[in-house]
Amino acid sequence: MPEPEECTRVDWPPPPLKEPDKRSYKRRAGELRARLLELQRRLREADFPVLLVFGGVDGAGKHELANLLTEWLDPRDIRTLAYLQQRQLSPREPPLLPHWRDLPARGKLAIVLSGWYTPGLLARARGEIDAEQWAQRLAAIAEFERDLVADGALLLKVWMHLDAKAQRERLRSLLADPAQAWQVQPRDWGHLHLYEEFMAATEPLIAQSREAGLPWQPIDGRHPRARSLAVTEALADALEARLAAAPTTTAAKRGRGRQAAVPDRLAEVAQPALDKGEYRERLHAAQAALHRHSQRLRLQQRGLVLVFEGWDAGGKGGAIRRMLQALDARMLRVHRIGAPDARERAHHYLWRFATRMPAPGHIAIFDRSWYGRVLVERVEGLAPPARWQAAYAEINRFEQAWTAAGNRLLKFWLHITPDEQLARFEARREDPLKRWKLTDEDWRNRQRWEDYALAANTMLQRCHAPQAPWVLVGANNKRHARVTVIESLNTMLDNAD
Repeated sequence: MPEPEECTRVDWPPPPLKEPDKRSYKRRAGELRARLLELQRRLREADFPVLLVFGGVDGAGKHELANLLTEWLDPRDIRTLAYLQQRQLSPREPPLLPHWRDLPARGKLAIVLSGWYTPGLLARARGEIDAEQWAQRLAAIAEFERDLVADGALLLKVWMHLDAKAQRERLRSLLADPAQAWQVQPRDWGHLHLYEEFMAATEPLIAQSREAGLPWQPIDGRHPRARSLAVTEALADALEARLAAAPTTTAAKRGRGRQAAVPDRLAEVAQPALDKGEYRERLHAAQAALHRHSQRLRLQQRGLVLVFEGWDAGGKGGAIRRMLQALDARMLRVHRIGAPDARERAHHYLWRFATRMPAPGHIAIFDRSWYGRVLVERVEGLAPPARWQAAYAEINRFEQAWTAAGNRLLKFWLHITPDEQLARFEARREDPLKRWKLTDEDWRNRQRWEDYALAANTMLQRCHAPQAPWVLVGANNKRHARVTVIESLNTMLDNAD
């Protein structure tokens, strides 16, 4: 099969395939199956997932090929992501969020049917979106795919093609066979009547993928045996080449690496105090307003995400608890994020956060978040420089997709001075009820204060946006921090309405 870069030069539609006789097919199929089984065995030990994405014309063999691969290979390591019904997403749900949630783990293979291209392609063919909107959707998909590939995923996109006459004949032949008739749905005939519109919508899809460096491999879908051999050989070639290549991710060396000068926003954070009387009055008013906002968000079906970052012992937990007092526990989740477990490490780092994003009208509070990639993973050398440097743009796209759907996002950095942190550490060490909060890691992180400050300032500069802003909170005085957090959230929600 051609190498990926050659695919960008293939004429469209794909050239016809010659159907082999049954004897030749059986021999080649046996060889390919043995080859794929060995490659699947090697994939289990690899540090990347595989996504085999099918697109193309109804009746061109996509579902049969998915069944064939599941039959040939060990099904324990294959997952078919079949978005057959194209469920109606909430207007508040980012279109790519379900696909983030469904990403396969490293060492696994996912077969994607009617995936992230299909809703937009259908909408464009039906005239529900215009060319500019279709181009915007394709650009977002290209960024999504680039993020997956940059994280190490092997992405193979196969476009199964039939001309209009062949598609009509294929649908009729399937209907004539009782064992195959289930494959034909009423919508397939409707798509056939829009064949020319689908082809017109396909042209920018193919072009965009080529320009993004993630081209489709076009396959003629007329002959079952020929297309089966072509697709399975393409998968085997891609897997073999990738397994033979050098790893795309390597352990990073400890250190900051080169870093352009960034403004020291942390040095500008004021540290006002607040007496108990004023604190109680402002806290009560702020909590009442927050409760009203939460009810409005529920009625509007808007999700709310709150991110808390900051120094160890900075008071994140105390601020969150005061916020919870004003909210309906049935409508929210607090996620305390620590080091990823084995299952989370086997996925793209954003996967464990995509699976925790709230439903429409609900609230998610993250005590530590996806910013660990550009904070602790950067400073401690847990991510290669190329990966944490790429994470700023990935995070911005992740957040932008959330807010573009009408949801709300606010991020807090709770800032304390080194002297205040030391005082809190020592107080925790002496208090038997708080001693459990203090770990060796806290002391170790304190020794790298300057490195973490540089990482935080870079994050604040590169990941601040009007719809997903950072709020810097002076937290030396806990009462001031707790009130400021809730009042800042109320201000954001007032302005958003």
